[in-house]
Amino acid sequence: MDYIRCSKVDREVIYESFVLGFSDYPVPMTLDVDGFFDRFFGPEGNGTDHSFVAVENGAPAGLILGGVRRFDGYRNMRCGTLCVPPEIRGTGVSGRLFELFLENAMEIGCERLSLEVLADNERAIRFYERRGYERRNKLLYFGRSTGNTVESPLRPPVGVDVVETDVSIARECREGMSSVHINWQNEADYFCSDRTSRCFAAYERGEMVGATVISGSGKVYFLWVSDSCRRRGIGRNLLCRGVDAVRPEKLSVSMPDNIDIRPFLDETGFVKESVEQYEMFRMV
Repeated sequence: MDYIRCSKVDREVIYESFVLGFSDYPVPMTLDVDGFFDRFFGPEGNGTDHSFVAVENGAPAGLILGGVRRFDGYRNMRCGTLCVPPEIRGTGVSGRLFELFLENAMEIGCERLSLEVLADNERAIRFYERRGYERRNKLLYFGRSTGNTVESPLRPPVGVDVVETDVSIARECREGMSSVHINWQNEADYFCSDRTSRCFAAYERGEMVGATVISGSGKVYFLWVSDSCRRRGIGRNLLCRGVDAVRPEKLSVSMPDNIDIRPFLDETGFVKESVEQYEMFRMV
């Protein structure tokens, strides 16, 4: 078995390793090679220098992806995926890939490691717990069709202006909430690197009182309304403006369970999905 840094192999080898490793995954992986690279080495933040493949007799036999960002105030190395084809699981390949991942994180001065794992994948959870990870927040997922759009007046409340603006506005807003934990896939670095992201902000007397970021596929990355302006229809109006502009078939929301906007989601027609994940962390 050879273990190679992903920056040293063709991208087809990386992609095939991913496809084989997720061949029995309960959530179907339908990305083609370009879609895979656009996502996993784009917004997901993985880098080929921080990722490794296992190759046996020229055939892909495992993959671990790693990406480095500032996350919760730490220089954080996230495991973007760790997968091995079903027929060779339990042979030590995953363990060796993780060793390389950890060695790399230590060499470049990372302070913390993170990942997300399906809440019902006990085998994977045990694997990570044996390597020092701890379960923290549970990630919850919600969705709704946009067939009838979000029920909201097209005009915002009196005195409030809703405009489309640059996603950097949402980044600034997020950075003002430094004590609030947001999961990796909703963080500013993620939505700012998604080329399809669009931002809408609400202003009252020149002060921003709400903002949302929605992707071209309808993922709501960010939704915030100031405490003093809630229950006035501003959040609902922001979503409506996003739907009108983006025209996705579906809206989706994910969030850690330390942030509870469940009543708002219920009121606007979102339904909780069955998939749940844990965020897991360990210090280096």
